[in-house]
Amino acid sequence: MFKRSRMAVSALFALGLVAALAGMTAIPASAAPGQVCYFGECRVSTGPSAQPAPSATRSQLIAKRGSWSAHLVGEQAVIVDEFNNGARFAIVARADGRFGLVLTHPEWRLKQGQRASIKVTIDGDAYQGTAVVNGHGMLEVADASKDMLKALFRGRQGRIEVGDYSFDMTNLADATAVTQAAVKHLETAGR
Repeated sequence: MFKRSRMAVSALFALGLVAALAGMTAIPASAAPGQVCYFGECRVSTGPSAQPAPSATRSQLIAKRGSWSAHLVGEQAVIVDEFNNGARFAIVARADGRFGLVLTHPEWRLKQGQRASIKVTIDGDAYQGTAVVNGHGMLEVADASKDMLKALFRGRQGRIEVGDYSFDMTNLADATAVTQAAVKHLETAGR
C-alpha cells in the first residue's frame, strides 16, 4: 500500500531482516481463542480475518531499547515504538509474509472503517498510503511495503504523519537492535 517517493540506497541488512521476519505474525499479549491482541490489549476478534488464537500463548518481551521493544508470542513477533504522549506504533509481520503497521493514540476516538492518509518519512524518503481503523479503534495499514521496512531498519530518524498528528521516531537503530534480538531468539529457539 505504501509507495516510495524516492529511491532508497543500499538495504542489504534490511533484506535479511525482512526475510527473517516474513514467517512471523504478531500478537503482543495473552490471547484466548477468538481474541486478537495489540499492544497488550486483548479483545474478541470480530473482523472477517478473525482466527482463534492459541489459548496457552503468552507474550514474552525479548528486548527493549529506548522507546522500542520486541515481543514474541510462540514463534510470532511484533516491534513496538511507544511515544511520550501515549501513542504507539507497531510493525506487524504476518505468517503469510505480509507486513502491517498499527498506530494508536489515547486521544483518538475512531470508528471502524474510517480511512486516513498516512505518511511515513524515513531519512528524507517518504512513503504514503491509507490507513483504515480496525475493529479495535486503531489505524492499520494492512500491507506495508518491504521497501519502507528496509528503509526503516537501516534509517536513523523517522516521522509518521496522520492528519494533524505527527510522531517522531528517533534513533531507529533501537528498532533494528530489538528486531535483531527477536530474530536471534527465534533462530535459537528453532534449533
